[in-house]
Amino acid sequence: MKKKKLGKHLIRPFIYMTFTRFLLALTAALLLDFFISSPLRDIRAYAFVVLVAVFAVLAWIAYLRLDGMKLPKLMMLRVNPRKKPTIMYGDMSDYTDEPVVTFDELEDDEKDICILGADLCCCVLFAVLSML
Repeated sequence: MKKKKLGKHLIRPFIYMTFTRFLLALTAALLLDFFISSPLRDIRAYAFVVLVAVFAVLAWIAYLRLDGMKLPKLMMLRVNPRKKPTIMYGDMSDYTDEPVVTFDELEDDEKDICILGADLCCCVLFAVLSML
């Protein structure tokens, strides 16, 4: 595996991606539990275990992309569900010294690092939730 350089500019996209993925998956699991509830089974625990497996597979795919493996086109897609609309007026980021780097401005290797970290964090969080 090639040595990758991590920097401060990856923190913001990593936090946004982790938070968004975790909340979307948690919402899906809780809605599934709400609509398919059974007094004999706890659907929420099963949903959390499935989400652990899903995030583990997604992290593995991101690791393979980061390692340089040529994957099919479907596995090479990087999905960013958060598209920020263009604002024509200035905001608070105009007055800070550091430039704000979005996910779209990152290089492919940096995107894979953010995706790998976000998927691993969500995998660990859902593993903890499934044990409760």
